[in-house]
Amino acid sequence: MDAFGVLGNPARRQILELLASGEKSSGAITRTISEQRGISEAAVSQHLKALLDNGLATVRPAGMNRFYTVDIDGLHRLTSWLSQFPQPPRPDLHSPQAPQRRHQYRRPSPDRTAHGIPAVHARQTGGH
Repeated sequence: MDAFGVLGNPARRQILELLASGEKSSGAITRTISEQRGISEAAVSQHLKALLDNGLATVRPAGMNRFYTVDIDGLHRLTSWLSQFPQPPRPDLHSPQAPQRRHQYRRPSPDRTAHGIPAVHARQTGGH
């Protein structure tokens, strides 16, 4: 697995987000992720191992505890790799010259289908 494959998992991204604020114990990480994601302690442990194995986190043993941090060098390798790609200019969306959106997606109201057909009519005519 590579770093991008590791980051494709939302639980692993959440662990990195937790670590962004500083070092965390394995117990604190496990409690948070298990409660919020509804996954087992063993699954959290596997996610931590994937982060370690792919250079995105480091671990510091301290007695019976293990403390995890973001591996800054690993993140630098990722950002360095991404920096080779040209970045399109980002328009200032508040300027008068900012391009206006022509079409904006709107969620249909409960009484209409996605095509704007009244829901009752769509059911009666097969949607068209």
